Amino acid sequence: MAVTNIYGQRNLRAVNMPVGGVNAFYVFRTNVDASEVSELGQVPAETLVGGNQPVFVGTGQNGRPRPARLKKKRENITSLCSSSSIDTALASRRWQMVKRQVYQGRIAQKSTAFGTPIAGGEAAKGSMLVVVTTSGLNWAWRMPAQQFNKITTAEATALGITIPNTDLEFRSLLVRADLPRPGRAFRTLGTTDNVLRIETFIGDSATLPAGWSGIGEARKFGS
Repeated sequence: MAVTNIYGQRNLRAVNMPVGGVNAFYVFRTNVDASEVSELGQVPAETLVGGNQPVFVGTGQNGRPRPARLKKKRENITSLCSSSSIDTALASRRWQMVKRQVYQGRIAQKSTAFGTPIAGGEAAKGSMLVVVTTSGLNWAWRMPAQQFNKITTAEATALGITIPNTDLEFRSLLVRADLPRPGRAFRTLGTTDNVLRIETFIGDSATLPAGWSGIGEARKFGS
């Protein structure tokens, strides 16, 4: 008989998932009773606070990556599964796959490197998917074309910003993750018409170039 209370408290749990060669943990809320999903490798999220394992939160819906979701046939329960537990759970014949784990796939980029502007000058359109390393993971976001065109190669290197171009690089990304959250920095750029403010996320090991100032510390799960 099922013990899960659909109206019960939603607890924080985590499942492991390799991301770019790193054994990370994805944290989520669930009201499924732990006794009914013990085969899925879920652990209480609080056990990860202050530890050395990279943790990420909030890549559900359209974000990447997302863990696998399995269904317990008899009890009709669905929940997330650790990567290391998928094969064992399926082999038990008590579980079936509902959604496979998903990573960011390769997409077309408008440029392959800083210093190679996106066509259009001041009217450049679109954006670039760029990445910084924070809390041991590769955190990605969309940088508008006009901003991309105003950051030099030397500045990008110092700030820890890179451009993914290969399948392997795209697969390692955290896209639309709420946590971790990298720090930020800005500089002002004077033009003949006005003063522009260029703001961007930066890597944990960034060295601020001349003219840049920090405006936000990096955040991670449990801090």
